[in-house]
Amino acid sequence: MTDHHHRQLMQIYARFQAEAKPFMSAAACAEGCAYCCRAAGRIDATTQEGLVIQTAIAQLPKSQRRAVEKRLRREVRQREQGHIVACPFLQKNDTCQIYPVRPFSCRRVYSLHRCREGAPPRLHRQVMALADAAIEALRQCDPNGYSGHLSYILHMLTEQRFRDIYLTGGFAPEAVMAFGRSHQISINRKMPVAGFPGRPPKEV
Repeated sequence: MTDHHHRQLMQIYARFQAEAKPFMSAAACAEGCAYCCRAAGRIDATTQEGLVIQTAIAQLPKSQRRAVEKRLRREVRQREQGHIVACPFLQKNDTCQIYPVRPFSCRRVYSLHRCREGAPPRLHRQVMALADAAIEALRQCDPNGYSGHLSYILHMLTEQRFRDIYLTGGFAPEAVMAFGRSHQISINRKMPVAGFPGRPPKEV
């Protein structure tokens, strides 16, 4: 990924955060509130976002990096079996290990009340609309890329054949067709706007 592409991501995030701030300022969320990190049906990311996260993982101390990679592999296996499990980047103190580079799927999440089982996030419909616009912008700046659950995207990026094609600007969906179909990976240039991860939120 080039610095230009990284800046594009940061600009999309910043624009959403600025436009959504009047609504999200009323959020009940606080550090250590990890309901969405544990209960989300999926945490989506684009391949560009995945590359940023991969770079952050590579910069971790060796022991931490190996632990993260182990948790990612385990989560892939568990989700392939149909289980909903906590995000592999969720730490023991219920904070995010990659918070500065977390994907947009995490940045868009907030709730006007403290979430719990039976009480999913409640948010403003205006923020949902702003989030849909940001997702469309993320697709447009990564037209040869893909979107799907974060661990699956990271797994794809460890496959050398796919990585080589993608990083050189190639577009070869046949290279990931079998994995893409079985793991609900979408091609960005064809992807419909994604919904809220996990249980549908209540809008106000």
